[in-house]
Amino acid sequence: MYKKKPKERPPGAPAWMTTYSDLVTLLMCFFVLLFSMSTVSSDKYEQVTASLKSVFSGSPGLLYGGVNPIGEEMPFEISLPIDIEFQEVYQEIEAMLAEEGVGTAVEIFEEERGLIISFKEKIFFDIGSAQLRPEARNLLRRVGRVLAVDDHDIRVEGHTCDLPIRSTSFPSNWELSTSRATNVTRFLIDEVGIDPGRLGATGYAEFRPIAANDSEENRVRNRRVDILLLSRNNL
Repeated sequence: MYKKKPKERPPGAPAWMTTYSDLVTLLMCFFVLLFSMSTVSSDKYEQVTASLKSVFSGSPGLLYGGVNPIGEEMPFEISLPIDIEFQEVYQEIEAMLAEEGVGTAVEIFEEERGLIISFKEKIFFDIGSAQLRPEARNLLRRVGRVLAVDDHDIRVEGHTCDLPIRSTSFPSNWELSTSRATNVTRFLIDEVGIDPGRLGATGYAEFRPIAANDSEENRVRNRRVDILLLSRNNL
């Protein structure tokens, strides 16, 4: 008996792949359109950069969306989990900062060394001064209380921009950055009661910027004090 030869499949990908590819392309175009309609502030751009560095180094952070041309917050926020080692303290400090309404003046993110709470100069100090502003003391006290019940070692790091300073108290940015870090550390010991054995203070002057010192906007970002919770993996 004659057997009918099976029908051969047409060459190439199956038909459903065409529809699927069109769908993926449309989704990609949609998100590109959303991004093109938004403006991303330099502070949020730095958060995205820091988060991506953390992700590729194995320590995820957070990514944020932007603001569209008429000032409305864009609805796309992509969250990547903070390492479980810092999740509890991160959530507490993030909620507290939201209550304080500090906006981009304080950033919290994770890097290879650990969790960083970065305070811009304007929220802690007057330009050229190492004395904590009165309004900064309550914020630092609240942050300190969260850190006091945590058990990570802490490093307080002072940073400046590249503008030189010459005064009786601060012959250079080395003295200014170190004095700021020391005063924050002393506050955490004296006013909050954190064990001095957990703390360390250092100043880096202008030599560890997070942005090029080519504009006043970038210099403002570089003038900061970072409170670093050291990862146990680095001990």
